[in-house]
Amino acid sequence: MQMFFFITLIVCFIVFILLTSLFNKKHKVLISLASAFVVSVLLQVLEQFYLSSILVAAFVIYFIIGNISTLKSNQLRLILAVLFSTSIVTLVLSFTYFNQTTAPPDAEVLRVMFIYYPLLIVFISCYVYMLLSLFNFKMLQATNPLLYIWNKVRAFRRMMRLFWIISRKGLTHLIQQDHAKLPYAIAEVLDNMGGVFVKFAQVLSTKKDMLPANYIQAFSSLHDQVKPLSQEELKTIIDARIGNMDETYESFGMEPIAAASIGQVHLATLKSTGEKVVVKILRPDVKQKMTVDLDILIQFVSWLSERSVKIKRLGLIQLAEGFKQNLLEETDFDIEALNTNLMRKAFEEHGIPIRVPKIYAECSTKQVLTMEYIEGTSFTKAVTNDVSEMVMHAFLDQILMMGIFHADPHPGNLMLTADGEVALIDFGSVGYLTDEERGGMLSFLMGYSNKDTKEMAHGLTKVCEEGDLLDQKLIEQRLNRLLAEASFSADPTSVMMKRMMTLISDMGMSLKPTIAGAFRAIITLDGTLSSVDDTFSLSAASQSYADHMNKGQMVKERISKVKDQITDYIPKLLELPILKENKITITREQNHYLNEVIGTLTVGIFTVICMVVMLASFVVQSEVMRFLLGPLSMSGFGVGMTILSVAVIRHLKPKL
Repeated sequence: MQMFFFITLIVCFIVFILLTSLFNKKHKVLISLASAFVVSVLLQVLEQFYLSSILVAAFVIYFIIGNISTLKSNQLRLILAVLFSTSIVTLVLSFTYFNQTTAPPDAEVLRVMFIYYPLLIVFISCYVYMLLSLFNFKMLQATNPLLYIWNKVRAFRRMMRLFWIISRKGLTHLIQQDHAKLPYAIAEVLDNMGGVFVKFAQVLSTKKDMLPANYIQAFSSLHDQVKPLSQEELKTIIDARIGNMDETYESFGMEPIAAASIGQVHLATLKSTGEKVVVKILRPDVKQKMTVDLDILIQFVSWLSERSVKIKRLGLIQLAEGFKQNLLEETDFDIEALNTNLMRKAFEEHGIPIRVPKIYAECSTKQVLTMEYIEGTSFTKAVTNDVSEMVMHAFLDQILMMGIFHADPHPGNLMLTADGEVALIDFGSVGYLTDEERGGMLSFLMGYSNKDTKEMAHGLTKVCEEGDLLDQKLIEQRLNRLLAEASFSADPTSVMMKRMMTLISDMGMSLKPTIAGAFRAIITLDGTLSSVDDTFSLSAASQSYADHMNKGQMVKERISKVKDQITDYIPKLLELPILKENKITITREQNHYLNEVIGTLTVGIFTVICMVVMLASFVVQSEVMRFLLGPLSMSGFGVGMTILSVAVIRHLKPKL
């Protein structure tokens, strides 16, 4: 054994010294010696527990069945199945058969090692592979299983910290009492968790039209305090992503003009053209860290909503889910670059007088985004009513005409340039609407402008999930009442928009995610424009937009679209057998049910056969039964019972 250890140590040392020389590593001898020692000790330990033979056998079996075309698509499952089955078979044989007091005949040993042993591994690997495929473990779907496990560990630690903060702040007690301090306690929990929790609080603080004043006040005090990246980190990121910093930028401001938990923004000058640009840099590994915290954030607001009816009515769960989607999109600058270019082109085609920054693709990647610098001030100062109305019209054009809209029009994303123009920035969060969704929104707006609740209800069914199942007459009645209530307020449209979200929730309906995003964008913009223009009215802006719409042209377009769809569908419908003989649907349903029955019956027969063979193995003590049929039947019986149990649960689940 000592000789084996020293031979392994020498061989490993030679290999590692060659590798360190190849990669120009410092301290080559020390690194190689330490690495060789660790590997030699590991091999020694593995050998003691039969794991060396397990790994060798697993590699050989994996190579054999890994070349089967039907199994190539799921390498990780296959590796785990082979490794697990090889370990089990090796250890069982080692501690039972080879530990007998009397040595078995050589012929029997050869049969066991070269026939029974590999056959058991192959069949049990197939069993394990079936189970892994059946349960579809998330870890096996991850591109990096080790990172998946690490994120789970981090999530557990963060969840424990959240529970500790909740208990320390007495949040459970405040929820039960519905105390006035509850919003501030929630704000303290978010502040203590930091990162995306603070950013979520900042987003909530802008929802003045959706949240009560005490919540807005509590969340407004939170600030995302993050340490900026060092100069060395900045240079490393830029050099690695887009090339040498000094060759790309003539000057680069190392002090960020804005910094957040996602990334930071710098001013620079391009070397090639001398243009002043803005450079956004993503923090390393931010997406993996954020994904964990965002899932915990949604669990936290769900926990709050379950314990308080008032908090549930605030719609924090929907806000958190929208926040998660938007934030994850912001961590991929390729998406933001694409969104910005699409919006810039669409604005030009539709004649919308709002500036969108130019993207410099040659200096941009997923982690670094270089764009045009637009000098101006954000929407924090007073603007004229003409400007605010133009901005609202532009957003309605985006939603109703273009089908692509800026999903987060808060004051920081709207700017007044030095030339008096309006500019829109930060397209990390953009919504896309289908033709059907735009049609539903148009129907709703046209119905509202004409006080036609039938048209409004029709539009609403088009933008809700499973809208064809909704009671349109009941929706009309509720909309009539809503219009009557809103008509007594100073800004009927703004009131109607806010109360309509409650109406949708109360009726058990749910807006499609993109439509909900469009409504949130309008409400956010309403709050932004109201803060800089005391005379702004969403009702007046919507009415003026409806008055200027070319309704005749819109109707023609809708009729033309329906006509085209009918022209496409009629030939296809005439070819369907269902129009000749009403059998196709029934046949399909019968075939589907028949396939399920045949599949379950096959597994059932397989399980019964395995059980019979397993019971027979306890009575018949032949060599083949002991080494092959017994273990295979036991494994098969276990797998068959598991599959049948899952099938029964799936069958009963809809009935519960």
